[in-house]
Amino acid sequence: MAKVNRDTIIQAAIHLFNQNGYHATSMRDIARAVHIKKPSLYYHFESKEAILLAILEEGMERLLQDLEAIVASDQDCVTKLRAAIQAHARLIADNPEGAAVFMREDRGLGENYLDQYLARRDHVENLFRSIVQQGIEEGRFRDTDVAITVHGLLGMVNWMTRWYRPDGRLSAGEIADIFADLFMNGLLKKKE
Repeated sequence: MAKVNRDTIIQAAIHLFNQNGYHATSMRDIARAVHIKKPSLYYHFESKEAILLAILEEGMERLLQDLEAIVASDQDCVTKLRAAIQAHARLIADNPEGAAVFMREDRGLGENYLDQYLARRDHVENLFRSIVQQGIEEGRFRDTDVAITVHGLLGMVNWMTRWYRPDGRLSAGEIADIFADLFMNGLLKKKE
């Protein structure tokens, strides 16, 4: 029997969740994919839901680190928002399969795990909101509903999980620049 680690299990689960969906993938499927028996899988994870949470947290942790550094920087709000969009697009580009699970399968979490995930997701949203709010307060961005603005921005970038291809016509950075330009042109306060 092969020796496996958590990362190997997570990568196999990401592939299976993308291929079959979270609910249609069993612990037996995951164990089979990493060439171990199902009881051995429980040594690493207490449930399929715990595997899903690990996938979600891995992506969320990386994005949070990037966003916290951007928000804490002394850059202007336009530069911060561009950097935040770049960080988010880069996360999707670096692991398209994991990002797809990250965006689609959070509904598979039960109440206990969902609370942990939602707190972190809300923190990401709040970091984006703080950048937009900074821009409004500085008079760089027009007065807008910050929550709806951020939901629109995140929705735009998150949709990359549906169509982005690493070997596509544009890099993730180029796509993020286009998103930032489109978004900024709608958000920037018009000069009078």
